[in-house]
Amino acid sequence: MMKILVVDDDSVTLNMLKEFLEKNSFQVFLAQDADQALETAKKQRIELVLSDIRMEESDGLSLLSNIKKWNPKVVVILMTGFGSMEGAIESIQKGAFDYISKPFDLHKLLSLVNKAVKHIQGMGADEKGTPEPKLEAPRTLIGSSPKIVDVYKTIARATLSSSTVLIRGESGTGKELVARAVHLNSDRKAKKFVAVNCGALTESLLESELFGYVRGAFTGAQNDKKGLFEEASGGSLFLDEIGDISLGLQVKLLRVLQEGEVKAVGSNEQTKINVRIIAATHRNLDQLVEEGKFREDLYYRLKVIEIDIPPLRDRKEDIPELIQVFLVKYSAKLSKKVPSVSKEALHTLMNYSWPGNVRELEHQIERAVALTSASVLASDDFDFSSEASRRHESALPASTGHTASHSLEDMEKEHILKVLREVDYNKSKASDVLGIDRATLYRKAQKYGIALKNE
Repeated sequence: MMKILVVDDDSVTLNMLKEFLEKNSFQVFLAQDADQALETAKKQRIELVLSDIRMEESDGLSLLSNIKKWNPKVVVILMTGFGSMEGAIESIQKGAFDYISKPFDLHKLLSLVNKAVKHIQGMGADEKGTPEPKLEAPRTLIGSSPKIVDVYKTIARATLSSSTVLIRGESGTGKELVARAVHLNSDRKAKKFVAVNCGALTESLLESELFGYVRGAFTGAQNDKKGLFEEASGGSLFLDEIGDISLGLQVKLLRVLQEGEVKAVGSNEQTKINVRIIAATHRNLDQLVEEGKFREDLYYRLKVIEIDIPPLRDRKEDIPELIQVFLVKYSAKLSKKVPSVSKEALHTLMNYSWPGNVRELEHQIERAVALTSASVLASDDFDFSSEASRRHESALPASTGHTASHSLEDMEKEHILKVLREVDYNKSKASDVLGIDRATLYRKAQKYGIALKNE
């Protein structure tokens, strides 16, 4: 039975917490000032302390400092009826496990206490010799599910030639990682890998970036400038979001693929190039071809080798490995001990639909590691409605029929709406929280009939 010391100069609060915690299987000790608390903690070998900050004859922050001097491993949760940002910051910086404001919901307090218990148990497991996760650099792509293994196989085949590659997948699935893997495992790996996001530039700017320009070609062109096709000579040029380029640029790109030469803006001379084109898109190019928005001849030139990356929701068996890699990565980056994930939190993460794919999962893990002081991450360390996610997913039928797909879409729509409301419909902030780019946010909003304010 876990021992917990409750410290408060209000006897009513002390007795209420004692009764509540004993009902929840804790052995409870009480103290009404800091001196009595420190004495009891030493005598009873207390591992967990729940203390008020403001007491008439003592100060919870001083008690925190004295307890940490006696035993740095004691976990201290501070309570206060005068919550403030400054108080929270000071408490955490001085070593408090967490900080909770009065009046508090007893069930929320219990959840926090249970989280502290798991942290203590996690520290104990480490002392018994639980192996530390290796601080290895993550591989380019992560996972061993059948669908991601198929991607690995196609990458391997693509490295054997210099044919154009078309990578398709939702935002956040790792299209640039796949492109880099193709380049770095090919005979072009010693040369440059140059990436450009076609959807982020205007038509004229993208043209000058790709093809270069000569002095005087337009206002501001004071010197000749090589384009990215020439810069990537001998290597690979990654054209991300190829589905967003104009029909005019599509014609010029087609000529490059057919003739193997480029003409700088403002020049009449053709320059031979030797570059591999790797393109990527989240858009349905077949549909764009049907609608006359993408040239069919260019489409077939681009998709000599096709690589389709599955969304994270279709390869959920890879989630535990992804979580571990991101835990190691961000623990090292933030100089923290690598935490583990509780069974409940793992269940939550496994049963979420991940509309932002691997990028969103990485964002969630980074945020959780940055904010936690625990050795075990709990469900409430992640910034989405985990309870709603569990309800939706637990209601799904065992089959993968139409009903399941519909439920997943409902959950995705609900999550996007929730994030938009939380950030007051700031589209840049919403995109960052969701782990998707703005173009994907607009597309999903249109799909689900979500009104983006001020549009």
